[in-house]
Amino acid sequence: MATRQVTCFAAVCDLCGTSQTSEGFEPHAPTAEAVIDIVTEKWGDPACGWTETADGRLVCDTVDDEAHRTVHEEAGKTISACAMSVSYS
Repeated sequence: MATRQVTCFAAVCDLCGTSQTSEGFEPHAPTAEAVIDIVTEKWGDPACGWTETADGRLVCDTVDDEAHRTVHEEAGKTISACAMSVSYS
């Protein structure tokens, strides 16, 4: 069986150090920019997924931590454990 070495970039949360999304998937891509695009646009929606802050921190989509929620809310994102949750104002 033939093998080859492949180098890729994985997203890492600057708050908790995880590389996995809330679905347990570890996104990876051939460039740092590509993997950031993947994790910050969950299913192509920039209102979901991880958050890249103005100062360059990358924060995962965890929902059970106040520090994570604060970063997402400051970026205008609402992260929820339930994909079908609806918030009314």
